[in-house]
Formats: sequence, C-alpha cells, structure tokens
Amino acid sequence: MAKLFDYNNPVWRFMGGVADMFFLTILWLVFSLPIITIGASTTALYYVTLKMTEGREGYLFKYFFQAFRENFRQSTLVWLITLVIGIFFGGDLYYYYHLHSQVAVLIFWLFFTLSVFYVFMFTMLFPLTARLDAGIKKIFFMTFMVSLKNFSWVMLMIVLTVCIIAIGVFVFWPVLLFSVGTIAYVNSLILTKVVFPRYGWQNKIEK
Repeated sequence: MAKLFDYNNPVWRFMGGVADMFFLTILWLVFSLPIITIGASTTALYYVTLKMTEGREGYLFKYFFQAFRENFRQSTLVWLITLVIGIFFGGDLYYYYHLHSQVAVLIFWLFFTLSVFYVFMFTMLFPLTARLDAGIKKIFFMTFMVSLKNFSWVMLMIVLTVCIIAIGVFVFWPVLLFSVGTIAYVNSLILTKVVFPRYGWQNKIEK
C-alpha cells in the first residue's frame, strides 16, 4: 500500500509529468496572448523542457519566469523577424498560386521550397535561443546550419508536432490542454539526446 503513494511510483511520476505539460501549456498560452511576446514565451518554454529532459528539473514556474525575463528582448526581436518573413512567404505563395502562367508556377515552387526551409529553421530557432547565449545574427546562422545538418531529426520533430496537434483536433480534444508542453518536451528530448551532444551544447553556451 505504501508503494502506491510513493512519489517514485511510475503512475505518480506519469501523472506528475502530465501535470507539468499542462502547466507549461497554460503558461505559454498566457504569456503569448499579446502575440508580440510569443517569442519570449516559446524560448522560456524550451528553457524549462530542455532542463527537464536533462534531468535538471526544478521549480517549473520559477525557471519559466526567469527565462522569459532574461530572454525577452532578444526572443521578441527574433520572433518579429521570423513573423515578417513568414507573412512575406505566405503572401507570395498565395499570390503566385492564383496566377496562371509558367513563370508564376516556377516562382510559386521557389517560394514553397524556401518556405520549407523556413519551417525547419522556425522549429529549431527558439530551442537554440534558449540554449545559446549569442547574438541574433549568430542564432539565425546556427539555426540554419544545424537544421541542414540534422535534416532528418528536424523533420521528425515537425512530424511529431503535427501528429500531436492532429490528435488533439481530430481525435481527443483534451490533448490540446497539454499539447504545447508535450511538443516542446518531445522536441527537447530529441535535441538533448541526439543533436546538442554533437556540438557540445549540453549546457547553456556563452558568447
């Protein structure tokens, strides 16, 4: 009977993990509400989940608030830059898709290819912002290089992200209540176990 209430019991540890994902999802949503703060909120989210996957759990709320505050300026600038680029690509894809000419088709597929690279970089951008203490130019450069060199792993991260969201939208909506935290945790698990060790990024890297 005592084992049933033991914190190390697998059931309790699983429930504790689910609770953490729920709280992280709520924190991310609340701190992303102004839209302009999505970058800082996402960086803080990954700061926490990266620690969790490395076995360095601590005070979840404290770590999130700390990372949000410390990375606010840079993460916000990174987010605004990527948002402008995303709007640019989205607008061009829409425009050239509705033009009926061979040149328009070629330009459409060119922007489509660039958009794929954009999605790959966007997937890696905020985890690297949370892990690397570097300037914006270096963050974008490292994101581009790491995305290319770890194409298959980034693709897996994107596929898993889509699957988790699809399950929440089409199968079982309560999954959405802890979807953001779960996505960040799964991505962080791939990063800490496979990608970061290749570059010696097990801990936060200074400039």
